[in-house]
Order: sequence, then C-alpha cells, then structure tokens
Amino acid sequence: MRQVRCALLTGTSGGGTVRAVLSVGTWNIARLGWSPGKGHHRLAAALEWLLAQTPVPPDVLGLPEGTHCLRDGQRVLRRDVVARLSTALRHGWYEPFVSVRPGHRNHPVLLVNTAVVRPLEWHDPQAADVPLRRQGFLIADIHGVETALCCEHWQGGLGRTAFDQAANRLATWGRTAALIVGDFNATSGWYREHLPTDWFKVCARRGELHKIEQKAWHNPATGRWKIDTRQLDKLRTLYGFRDMGEQAGDPTVTTSPDADGVGLRIDRIFRGAGLSAAVDAYRVVQPPPELSDHAYVHGAYRLTRRV
Repeated sequence: MRQVRCALLTGTSGGGTVRAVLSVGTWNIARLGWSPGKGHHRLAAALEWLLAQTPVPPDVLGLPEGTHCLRDGQRVLRRDVVARLSTALRHGWYEPFVSVRPGHRNHPVLLVNTAVVRPLEWHDPQAADVPLRRQGFLIADIHGVETALCCEHWQGGLGRTAFDQAANRLATWGRTAALIVGDFNATSGWYREHLPTDWFKVCARRGELHKIEQKAWHNPATGRWKIDTRQLDKLRTLYGFRDMGEQAGDPTVTTSPDADGVGLRIDRIFRGAGLSAAVDAYRVVQPPPELSDHAYVHGAYRLTRRV
C-alpha cells in the first residue's frame, strides 16, 4: 500500500502553469446501507467510518451502489448522505448526480464538491435524447479545465457481453479530460495484479459456481477459467485511461480477501489521458465487513494546466 500526503496547491508557478490538488474517492457501501425491512440502517455508521478515514471527504466521491436512493425523493441521499458529508468539507457543498439506466438495479451516485467541481452539464441516462456514450456523465469545470466525470457500476450478473458494451461506452472519453470512478466488477492484466490461476476452483470453494462467468472466461486451450481482464485492459491501453492504483504502484485488492487470500482489485479510479495530472496520494482501506465487502479507495491528483 502506497500513501503519499500533500498540501492543497493552487496558484501559478514559473512558465504560466496553474497547479491544484483534486481529491478523489470511491466506495461501494453495500446497497447504501439498506436491508429489507430495516431501510438504510447501516448508512450512518458507514459514513462515520468514511469520515474517520478522510476527515475532509474527497472533492469527487463515487458511491456505486445507491440502492433505493430515489424512492423517497432523494431524501436519504440529500439529508443523510449529502448533508452529513458536506459539513466535513472545508468549503462548498456536495451536489449528487444519480445514474439510472434501463436494466440496472443499482444506481451509481456521483458526489462533487461544488466549491471545486462546478457543474456545467448533466447528461441524465433517463433522458430520451441523450446519446448512449454520454449517459451518466457530468461535465464540470475543475480548476479551469472542462472535465467529464462519471460513477460506474458494472453488474456481474449481466455477463461479459454487457461488460464489453460498458467498456466501449467509455471509449471516446479515454483521450479527454475525464475522471471515471466506481465498481467495475472486473480487474486488469497489469502484471502486479493478484489473479488466481483457476477461477472455477475459487467459485467451487465458495459455493458460487453461478457467478463463474461474472469474472472469468473458459480457455479451451488450458481447460481453465481465466480471470477476464479484457474490458479493463481496453480502458488502460486501447482507450488511453490511466488507473490511479497502477500509477501509484499499488496492487492492493479492493474486495475482502477470502480465507485463501483471494481478492480482486475491482474498485478503481481512472483519469483520461487528456487530464494533466500526477498521483499525489493513493490508499485502499478495508472497512468492517458489516458495512461492505468493498474497500474504500481514495487519493489525490496534482493537476496542472498552462495559462
């Protein structure tokens, strides 16, 4: 695990370069703390735990599993999540953007601190005239740079074809100023990833053979089920995205490792190649299991632009 801390920088350096630090995070709070018959009863504890890790929460925060966050007119989202986290910000207030896509039961939530991230356009996935590639994207001004932001939740149950479609949807943003955070339910082929050699054995040991195709594909040449890295590898190579953990040199898994230490790094922060930024901090923190089986992933970018 690599962790680097830095002070917030804003201003002009030699050569007319503006520098600033942008903090970013993503955490899949399981069903946003919701359980049948109990409502969002785990949410308050989850938010307090998040604030214990980052007393000043990130400028951009993804909550990929916003279960039932629209049923009550966003009351829980705005009263319990936005209001609680916003009081911890040094400046500004969170504005939530919720993605609702046909066939998806989870609603990814993107929170942005409006003192740093100033919304310009919101491409609501429910709008009939929004092109597929722009669905769920916020266009915002971040320290003078027009940036596209999105929180993703790729659903394993939809199969690998849907994952290909999800990756292809992001393709045109890879060379732009963009930030993509969330739960991809997939990992990459970076040489330092912790990849089991036979996913069938892992699923059989867990009693979850019905989930085998969520993470792997059958290789007839070897007879084994190989972890499928093709979709995230498209993002990292063909499409031009930069993975924050990879840039930090940190392969720490983001799902709770099982008894044999098997876990995958599926919760990620990506930036498009068009966003001039260097990683100043990166950290993966595992929460108590009753809050989520996903780690809280957060860090900071040092942004630069010519003026």
